[in-house]
Amino acid sequence: MKKNLALVALIALPLLAGCGGSSTATATATATAPASGAAPAAAAPAAEAPKAAAPAVGTPFTADMGNGNVAKITIVSATFVDKVSTNQFAPAAKNGKFLQLDVLWETEKGTTSSNPMYFDAKDANGRKADMTIMGDGQIGSSPVVVGDKSRGFVNFDVAPGPIKVTITNPILQPVTSLTVAP
Repeated sequence: MKKNLALVALIALPLLAGCGGSSTATATATATAPASGAAPAAAAPAAEAPKAAAPAVGTPFTADMGNGNVAKITIVSATFVDKVSTNQFAPAAKNGKFLQLDVLWETEKGTTSSNPMYFDAKDANGRKADMTIMGDGQIGSSPVVVGDKSRGFVNFDVAPGPIKVTITNPILQPVTSLTVAP
């Protein structure tokens, strides 16, 4: 019985050390092995890979758009503006200002679509902002294949302050979000 336990320890110890565990984790795993001859305890899970940085204005981030399609999105800037169009018939902001997101949309895998309807915004109180489709230079709603880019504005009528922007996939499920504070 002791021979089997010693054999398991001799085999498991180098394997645990090679799995990226620290000497403390190896010592803990060895110390918790049962002495009664029962099967050794399972090793602690390997450390998770470092997570990508949270999405932020000015920094590209990826969004899984489903079916193997991955978009690389950069919110180049987020600013509050009084007007989003030079058209005399464009409505004024009802909530004080327009949040104007300057968006660069690329595709890393497959084909994605740079659709402004994939963006939602909520103010600091959780109220959903109205998207404005009357703006000049609005990002187009079209397929973007690997190697192509789409750039334009997404505009929201919202009260100034920190705004939570959520990006959804084609079936309108959230894929990422970030807070902008222009």
